[in-house]
Amino acid sequence: MSLTMPFRLEPVLDEPRREQAVIRLAVGACVALLVGAALLLASGYDPVVAYSALARGAFGSMNAISGTINKAVPIGLCAIGIAFAYRARLWNIGAEGQLYFGAFGAAGVGLFLPPSTPPVVALPLVLLAGMVGGGFWAFIAAALKAYRGVNEILTTLMLNYVAILWVAYLVTGPWSDPLAYSFPYSAPIIANAQLGRVVAGIHPGIIVLVVASLGLWWLDRSSRLGFNLRVAGDAPRAALYGGVNHRTVTLVALTGAGALAGLAGAIEIAGSTTRLQSGLSPGYGFIAILVAWLAQGRPLAIVFAALIYSGLLNGGFALQVSSIPPATGTILQAVLLLCFLAAATFGKYRIRRVPASQGSP
Repeated sequence: MSLTMPFRLEPVLDEPRREQAVIRLAVGACVALLVGAALLLASGYDPVVAYSALARGAFGSMNAISGTINKAVPIGLCAIGIAFAYRARLWNIGAEGQLYFGAFGAAGVGLFLPPSTPPVVALPLVLLAGMVGGGFWAFIAAALKAYRGVNEILTTLMLNYVAILWVAYLVTGPWSDPLAYSFPYSAPIIANAQLGRVVAGIHPGIIVLVVASLGLWWLDRSSRLGFNLRVAGDAPRAALYGGVNHRTVTLVALTGAGALAGLAGAIEIAGSTTRLQSGLSPGYGFIAILVAWLAQGRPLAIVFAALIYSGLLNGGFALQVSSIPPATGTILQAVLLLCFLAAATFGKYRIRRVPASQGSP
């Protein structure tokens, strides 16, 4: 006699409605809060104090809100690039390095432009240089994938560390600022190449992020390029018979993703740090991978997820004031991600009761 389960999981073939997706995310968030509270209690901390500190640090003041929004910009742009590449089923794990190389390109232009260069020329040049830098860094992996079949996960991942070390070399060597008192900084870029502020401390990068998300949304629905990316990723043989060049798709998808990450690096230079520096990113490119998957590649959902993660990142600093380790914020990020992914995954299945006649003989 064998034991059989009275229930089984069956995949749901229909695409979930928007209301169902929202309910799943809400359930995931509630479970994450409960799990996070249990972990805090087990560690000897008051969950109410911790969550209040997180909320205060993320959205409790205008300074907190501006910091959260500004941090969401590089995370969101990198995530949109990752989602763009994944339309062709390409895994871009190199957004962090592409961000750094884009920052290098932007700083290279911003440092050596004549100070009298008008803002209408200087700022676009700096942003364009960032896109070219990030795109070039991703193109290396794209070319290896397209022409030699080298796995893009390995190449984009390894190129991260090359770009980070290259920037570290520059800011401690040929580009170091003699007035920075041995800190690993370059000199500031020219004033006319720096981003201003839209409201309070919020720089215009948030507008760029929204435009980029709308661009990806339009690409998915109304462009031949978006169609080619999806066909090449989902059905390579059909794409071949349809005249879609897989090499071209690979080059465009990864290079475009790198350009968006490079733009994020340029905006960090022009809008936040105003100079190239070691530790420019606290892991924006890696967080962007989580954000892209949490949003399931949906452009507008990426903006929302980036704001949540940047809020946790920004709110983590406020935990120190409440005598709670700032690493708690990282733990809560992980719990949030796992609960959201669990809610999304289980939402793709339904529980079906197994009739007794289907049991084992």
